[in-house]
Amino acid sequence: MKAGLTLIELVLVLGIISIMAVGVFVNVRANERRALENASLALQADLRYAQRRAIMEGRRHGVMFDLRYNRYRIVVDRPRRTIRTVYLPEGITLAEASGPSLMFLPRGTASAGFRVTLSSETYRQELTATVSGGRIRIFEMERN
Repeated sequence: MKAGLTLIELVLVLGIISIMAVGVFVNVRANERRALENASLALQADLRYAQRRAIMEGRRHGVMFDLRYNRYRIVVDRPRRTIRTVYLPEGITLAEASGPSLMFLPRGTASAGFRVTLSSETYRQELTATVSGGRIRIFEMERN
């Protein structure tokens, strides 16, 4: 007899390897989706933080977006001062913003309607702020 693998053994090994590969692929996609969701929730929380500070301190606060460096800054207006700078996690990008900043007035409303989109390799998620009530909303995640 010759030492070696039978056809059945070879098929079983290839089947096991393919099942493991699918599991790894699904896990990577789930992690990417979770990272984008967490970044969106963190941005929403920071926008609400700026809104609350504007109300509490009676002066404009907001968030300035820097697409070039993939970051945003929480700022107070007049004199303009940065409270905190936030860099987005690796794999998550500031895809687009309807303007360079979103400012909240002392009554908590946004100075203008605003839209910002965060993106990963596969997914994208949009956040908006409305002028009238200053409502900050996250939309459903979409595939790129």
